[in-house]
Amino acid sequence: MKVKTEKEKNFIDSNLQLNTRGVKKTAPAGAEIKSKNRGKLIKCSAGRTFSILFALLVTASFICAAFASGVAYAQEKSDKTAEVALPDISETKTSEVCVLGLGAGSDSVALGSETSPAFASNGPSSFAIDKDENIYILDALNFRVIKVSKDGKIGALLNYPKGETDKKEDWYYMSDIAVSPENGNIYLLNQTLKNIFILSPSGDMRASIDIKAQCEMPHKIFVSNFGEIYVSDQAGGKVVVYNGEGTVTGRLSDDTAGVYADKKGFIFALGEFDKEGRDVLLMDAVSNRQPRIFAKLVKSIKDTEPYDYQILGLDASYNFYASIVEKIAEDVIQTLVYKFDENGKTVSRVRIMPLIHIGDTMPTRYFNISPNGVIYGVTANKDYTKYVIVKIE
Repeated sequence: MKVKTEKEKNFIDSNLQLNTRGVKKTAPAGAEIKSKNRGKLIKCSAGRTFSILFALLVTASFICAAFASGVAYAQEKSDKTAEVALPDISETKTSEVCVLGLGAGSDSVALGSETSPAFASNGPSSFAIDKDENIYILDALNFRVIKVSKDGKIGALLNYPKGETDKKEDWYYMSDIAVSPENGNIYLLNQTLKNIFILSPSGDMRASIDIKAQCEMPHKIFVSNFGEIYVSDQAGGKVVVYNGEGTVTGRLSDDTAGVYADKKGFIFALGEFDKEGRDVLLMDAVSNRQPRIFAKLVKSIKDTEPYDYQILGLDASYNFYASIVEKIAEDVIQTLVYKFDENGKTVSRVRIMPLIHIGDTMPTRYFNISPNGVIYGVTANKDYTKYVIVKIE
C-alpha cells in the first residue's frame, strides 16, 4: 500500500466539506427519549439531541467527502501522469550569443580571486533576458550589469553602488537579476543589504525595497507581467510575494517551490516522486489553499534515478519550463527540458548535453528562459578562458 505524502494528506483534508445547514430540532426542550440499552426513560435537552444528530451528520459527511476527495485526487493524478503520448525528445544545438573575457575591462566579466569577497566563486551571478532578446549579465564582482544585444554586441555597462564603504566586507553582493516585461526596469537582488535595487532601463536608480524582515538569504527574483515581485529565501526555504510598492502580499513556506507564478499567482513547486518521475504542483501563497497537481516531469531513462529536478522559468505566454538532470552513464549526464502550456500539457521536450564551465563558478542561474520562449545557457570556450552565453535551439 502506497503511503501518502504530507502534501497529499493536506490536499485531501482541505477538500473535506461540511454541510451544517438545514438541521432541524427533533425534540422539544425536556423531551423524554427511551434508552434501548436499559429500557428506561432518560431526560435530555433538545440541545443535546441536536448535538448527537449533528455529530452523526458530520461523521457521515466526513466519510463521504473523504471518499469523494480521494477519488478526485486519484483521478487528477491519473489525468496528469497517464498522457497518451509525450512529444518526442528533440536534439538541440547551441550558438554563441556573446563571448566575454575575464577581468574588469568593458568586454569582460570577473570571476574573482583569493583576495575577492567570500562570494568570489559565484563569478557573474546571473543573467536575464528582455522581450527584445537583449541579455543582462549580472557582473557582481565588477558591480555592474552588462547589457548585450541579441547580435552579441555590448550595448551598455550599467554600474550600481559598490557598497556602503570602501571596505570589502561592506561591498554589496547581488545574487540575481530580473527585467520587468512591463516597463523594462531592472531588478537587482541584494543579498548583502537584503533589499531590491530597482534601476531604470538606462541604469538610473529608481527605488529600493527593503526585504530583510522577510528574507534571511534572498536568492532568486522574478517579476511577473503584472508587476508582482517574487523572491526566494534560500535560508528559510520560502517564497515572499511583493507588489510594486514593496508591500508583502503573500508568502509560501516550502523548500521545493520555485520563484515563478502562473497568471493567477499560484507558485510552481516540485511535488511527489514516483517510478515515472516527479509531479509539478501549483501552490497558493496568498490564501494558503492546498496544492494541486499541474503537470508531470517524466523520466526518459527508466532504470536510473535522476540527479535532480529543476524549475527553470516562464515565458511571456505563461508556458512553464522545468528539467530533469538524468544519468546516462557513470559521470555522464543529460538535461531534459520540458515545456508545458499554461494548462499543464506537455508541449515539447528537448535534450541538452552538459555545458562546460570555468573553474568553480557557481552562478545563481545556468539556464534562463526569454519572454519569447528561447532557452539560454552559461558556458565557456574550450580553453576555459572566455565566459560565453549561448542560445539553445
